[in-house]
Amino acid sequence: MTISEIAKLANVSIGTVDRVLHKRGRVAPETIEKILAIVHDYGYQPNTYARNLKLSKTFHIGVLLPKLHSEFGYWNLIYEGVLKAAKELSPLSVSIDLVEFDRAKPETFLKSGEILFLKNPDAVLFPPVLPEVSRIFINNHKDVDYAFIDSPLPDTSPVASVVQNPFRGGYLAARMMHLLNPQKGTYLTIQTHKSAYNSAERSRGFRCFFQVKEGYKVVELVMNLTEGGEDLIENAYRQYSDIRGIFVVNDAVHRVANFISLIGRKSQTVLIGYDLIEQNRKAMLEGKVDCLLSQRPDFQGYTAIYQLYRKNMLNQTSEVVIDLPIDIILPENLQDEQSNFLFTHGSCDK
Repeated sequence: MTISEIAKLANVSIGTVDRVLHKRGRVAPETIEKILAIVHDYGYQPNTYARNLKLSKTFHIGVLLPKLHSEFGYWNLIYEGVLKAAKELSPLSVSIDLVEFDRAKPETFLKSGEILFLKNPDAVLFPPVLPEVSRIFINNHKDVDYAFIDSPLPDTSPVASVVQNPFRGGYLAARMMHLLNPQKGTYLTIQTHKSAYNSAERSRGFRCFFQVKEGYKVVELVMNLTEGGEDLIENAYRQYSDIRGIFVVNDAVHRVANFISLIGRKSQTVLIGYDLIEQNRKAMLEGKVDCLLSQRPDFQGYTAIYQLYRKNMLNQTSEVVIDLPIDIILPENLQDEQSNFLFTHGSCDK
C-alpha cells in the first residue's frame, strides 16, 4: 500500500496523509482517526529508503568502544558485527562513526565521547564497562538515544541492551565447575576489571552457587593484566592447598591457564572462562581450558545497530532488553579441524 492509495481510501489529499503519518501540521481529529485506521487495517509500512533519499537524511550512529586490539581482540569481534549491520543498512542512508577509548584510563572515555559528538551522531552505541563515567556521559547527552552492548547498567534507560545476564552467567559457570570437578575445596574467581558491573555480577553468581554447599570455599582475586598477576595466583596456591578450580570472569582465562600449566597445577585445577577468542580456543585445544561461556560478541554489535535503526528510522518500538543465551563450549563441541580429528579417530573399545 502507498500513500496515494491511503489518500484515495480516506478521500483526502496525499499531503494530508503525509502530515498524519509524520505528525506535522494541523489535521482534523476525525481525519487522523480515519487515516490511522486504514494504516492499521492494511499494514502500511513507509518506504524508508525513498523517504530518506527525498529528505537527503543520513542516520549517523556513533560507536564508542575500547581499543579494538585490547582484551585479546574481543572488542574487534563486536565491531565486526557493527560493520556487518552498517553495510546492510548503508543503502538506507545509515552510517557509523567509531571512536575508541582506553579502558585502563577512565578519563579517556569522556574525552573520546566528546570527540564522537563533534561528528553529530543521531544515536550512540557503547558498552558501559566504566559505570561511573558512563553515567556522566549519559547525563551530558540526555537528548540522544543510546544502546548498550556487553554489559547492562542499572538505573539507566537505553533504547536497547543487547547483553547477557551476568549473574546468571556466573552461576552457570559454578554449576559447570561442580559438574566437571565436584570435589570439596577452594575455588578461585579472578577479575581484571572489578568496577565493571558485569564482572562483579559474574563473580557474585559464582559465589552464590557454592555458598549453600558445605565444604566449598570461594576466594576472589583481582588481577592486573598489565602487571602480570602471576604472583597473585602462585601465592593463592601456597595459601590454599586444596584449590580445585578457577573461574576467570572474562576472556583472560588463557593467560591464567598458561600459567597454571607452567607451574604444574593443571591436573588439580578446572579452568573456566569467557569468550571464544582465538587464544582461548587454542588453550582449550591444548587441554589448558576446560569450559568457555560465550556471549556472541559479533551478534551483540549487529543487533544493537539494528535496534537503534528501528527506533529512530522506522519509528518502531525496539526491544529494550535482548537477553543473549549463554553458550557453553567444551572440547567436545569446539568446531576445529584438530578437535574433529580427535573425536572421529580417537581409540575406543568396541
